[in-house]
Amino acid sequence: MANKNPYKEGIQKHRIFEVLKDLKWHCSECELPGSQPAKALQMMRQDGFEMEKIGSNWEKRTFCQTCQRVTPHRKLVSLEKKETSISRVAFSPKIRKKILAYYNNKDAILGYAPTGRAIEIDHRVPEIRWSESEKELPKELTESEIEERYMLLVREHNLLKSRNCERCNRTGKRQPFLNILFFFKGSEDYDDEIGCVGCGWHNPQKWKKELNKLVNKGDK
Repeated sequence: MANKNPYKEGIQKHRIFEVLKDLKWHCSECELPGSQPAKALQMMRQDGFEMEKIGSNWEKRTFCQTCQRVTPHRKLVSLEKKETSISRVAFSPKIRKKILAYYNNKDAILGYAPTGRAIEIDHRVPEIRWSESEKELPKELTESEIEERYMLLVREHNLLKSRNCERCNRTGKRQPFLNILFFFKGSEDYDDEIGCVGCGWHNPQKWKKELNKLVNKGDK
C-alpha cells in the first residue's frame, strides 16, 4: 500500500512518521515523540525521506502556540522515499570484535571501559556530513583505518555527540567540547576543507592531548 508507514509499529521513527505524514510543520518539542527526536529524524533522512530545509537547517524556528515560545519545527516534504539515500554498512562480527579490542572497550570521552554500560562503535565523521553512502568494508581493517574512522562511546555520549554534530551542521558553527571552545585545527566556523578535524567531538583523545600541550606550554 502506497504511503503506508514503513517503520515497525512502536518504534520512535514509526511514531514520528505518523505525526509528520500530513506534510505540515510540527514542533519538535511538544509534537514529536521521544525526548531526543533529532537522531530518529536523521535516520529517516538517511532512509531516503526528504525533510524541509530552511537554508542549511533541517528545521524552521517559529513560535509554538502550545510551548508559548519559539521552538524548532520539522516538516516532511514527501511520503515517498528519494531514490538515493545515504546508508551505512553493518559491521561483521569479526570487524566489530577487532574495533572493540583495539580500544579495549574504552569510551573515548571517559577514557576507560565503563562497567554495566553498553559501548557502541561510532563514526568519527557523523552521517549528517556524509555526501554518499558508506562503501563496503574490507575483510580486514588496519589499526590506522580504525583510528581514522571510528571510536567507542557509551549510548548517552553517542547521543550527545549526535546533537552537537547536528547543531554544527545546522548553524555552521562547531560546538564546544566539555564546555571548552577550543579547536586544535581550524576555528569555530565549519570549513569544508578541514571538515570535523580539530573538534573534540570528532576525536576526544587527540583533542585532550592537544589541549594539554597548549596548557603545558603556557605554564613554562
